[in-house]
Amino acid sequence: MARIMRTAGALVASAAITVTTLAGTPAAQASAPVPAKTDDSAAALASTWIKGQLTSGLAVGKFGPDFGLSIDIALGLDQTGNDSAVRTISGAVASKIESYISGGTSDPDSTYAGATAKAATLARIAGGNPTSYGGVNLVTRLESRVATAAPITGRIEDKSTFGDFANVVGQSFAARALVEAKSARAADAVKFLLQQQCAGGYFRLDFTKDKANASQGCVDGAADSAADLDATSLVVVNLAASGDTTPEVAAALAKAGAWLAARQASSGAFGVVGATGKPNTNSTGLAGWALGSLNNKQAAADAAVWVRKRQPVDKNRCFSALSKSLGAVAYDDIAVRSARTAGVTAETTDQWRRATAQALPVLQWAPASPDKLRVVGNTARAEARTKVRFSNFGLAPGERACVSVQGDFKRVVGKATGGKIAAKLEMPNGNAKRKVKLKTADAVAKAFVLVRN
Repeated sequence: MARIMRTAGALVASAAITVTTLAGTPAAQASAPVPAKTDDSAAALASTWIKGQLTSGLAVGKFGPDFGLSIDIALGLDQTGNDSAVRTISGAVASKIESYISGGTSDPDSTYAGATAKAATLARIAGGNPTSYGGVNLVTRLESRVATAAPITGRIEDKSTFGDFANVVGQSFAARALVEAKSARAADAVKFLLQQQCAGGYFRLDFTKDKANASQGCVDGAADSAADLDATSLVVVNLAASGDTTPEVAAALAKAGAWLAARQASSGAFGVVGATGKPNTNSTGLAGWALGSLNNKQAAADAAVWVRKRQPVDKNRCFSALSKSLGAVAYDDIAVRSARTAGVTAETTDQWRRATAQALPVLQWAPASPDKLRVVGNTARAEARTKVRFSNFGLAPGERACVSVQGDFKRVVGKATGGKIAAKLEMPNGNAKRKVKLKTADAVAKAFVLVRN
């Protein structure tokens, strides 16, 4: 892979992805100020790995093509300037569009509103025409699934013999697609979407079950109005990208942004609600992307650093079963530890793909190191079998690397606040000048120690 400059500027912004649930741990940020430059290496590595997961432009799983995940990958790649790959995915989805937005032969007259809206978004970012996509006018198809009668005017609905599974995330894609298409139904779709925002600033995931209920909006404290981090993040991403600059949308974005920022832990992470509430790269990636799209670059950079720490770089003497999956982003620390022994297996591939796709956009805000990559020992001479302390400089915040000498190695990671990273290595036997390497995914620094028995 050609190296992207470690000090390259930030990448382009515009797009969207999938869902999990809510983060919920507060905290004021205690990180270093965002540096003037970003490091595109992490995004480039993740992009290369995720593109390698495609078969003829699609992510293929146990049950065949996964169109939703394929679009998630395209939306992530769009954020990192991989235009050719986005077009390839779009062409593959377009060729099988009815398989994605309807029930196919099992339910030929059906239309899934959220899928239709997501496909229209893909068509737009790929430079295509959503009104003629694989022979389908996605805009009119989507418009036909936007309710026109009170109390659900503007709400998207699935047409299917299997039921209506539309939700707030699909509504956010619909609002975006219709605004971008300058549809007459856009205003209603946006208005109904904004009703799903609670007073606290967050968005819920599911609509009111009873479509005849006069109250169709989010109600703080109600059982069907639980806060949802990922839904809130995706609403922000889609509304920010839609180009809707009305005061109502601007106010909603400001409230949602404040709510998201308050959920970020001091580490930069976001987590899901549930029994553990442990942080993960899916939610951190989405929330960081959303905050970055609102120009909260500090929050986005902090999230990017946390995500980058979960992107293993097991190279050189730090080789593991993960070495062949260079660039992949793990869901959490447990996934990293397991994969170092077992690798990314058939059973875990789906999790790694989804984590990488959803984490990819936030990596555009990954900070660069102001220092040159270098490794410095605290002595130029040492006795064999003794340990020498090395100071490692130039690692970007969250960047993983390997420092090694014959017979010993240490995995190191760049500090969020920058500065040197210390590591002790045991010198090998033999009277010789020993080479010590500090190796990142795409760069190496060297030092030498004269070893005597």
